[in-house]
Amino acid sequence: MRLAAVDIGSNTVHVLVADVVRDRLEEVAHYVEMPELGPQVARTGAIGSRGKAAIRALRLVLARASAHHYDHLIAGATEAIRVARDGEEFARQAGDAIGTPVHVISAHREAELSFLGVASRHAARREWVMVDLGGASTEVAIGRAREMVRWASLPVGSGVLASTYLADPPKPEERARMRRAALRELAQAPDGDVERLVATGGTASNLPAVLAKRNPPSVLTSDDLLQCEKRLDGARALEVSEKVGLPVNRVKAMRAGVEVLLLMLDWYGLAVLHISHEGLRHGMLLAYLERGGAWNR
Repeated sequence: MRLAAVDIGSNTVHVLVADVVRDRLEEVAHYVEMPELGPQVARTGAIGSRGKAAIRALRLVLARASAHHYDHLIAGATEAIRVARDGEEFARQAGDAIGTPVHVISAHREAELSFLGVASRHAARREWVMVDLGGASTEVAIGRAREMVRWASLPVGSGVLASTYLADPPKPEERARMRRAALRELAQAPDGDVERLVATGGTASNLPAVLAKRNPPSVLTSDDLLQCEKRLDGARALEVSEKVGLPVNRVKAMRAGVEVLLLMLDWYGLAVLHISHEGLRHGMLLAYLERGGAWNR
């Protein structure tokens, strides 16, 4: 069986196509566009006309995914759509556009699904922490093996932080103000004596490529993250984009995202960051296999 999951996030629209092999997922294809709903919602409280760009992005990634002939599609939307006053209406329009209901996922269910996806590959025996860094929020979950035991949704995200605080390129004083703002929100993170921090989301999955295009690392140290920050801040986003082979908007969001990940390492007293390419969309598909149409609840 071949399944697809589409996720309308605060920075991005992703689709994952995966085969189910002995109750495990084997990735077939992954496509992404960046319509950046989060900054618009943060400024105005509504998606408004930006919804047209998001639906175009949604149609584009699904057109590319359709070449892989999946059997079933599920769709979810996260923080920007959750908090926008016109979020439910946008989700209805998006669902009509793709012929599949778009479910607005609660913060708690988003944390559960992201944890499910990450834990399928990265669970540790003792307590560990998953950080799903998105465009407008960050879901943080403490796990013990494959069980999520505590969680919180923090109102910090790479896209909103970058658009609120950082010029192009960022100035040191802007980064310092952003760091202070993000640090205030970390007080809501769940406590834990954790042995491992595993990060998922767009910033985490793309940071290794900033360090090395060939054989990018799957574990990053604090020094690695600081080196990434230096490279991302070193010139205007267009120039950095050409050097690292990432879209301009992704570069801008990652400038803020790397700061959040550095703060998370400090918060939990750890020195290395494990990168997970599994996350929300993998969790959506695993939940669908387990619960069918009730995957989002």
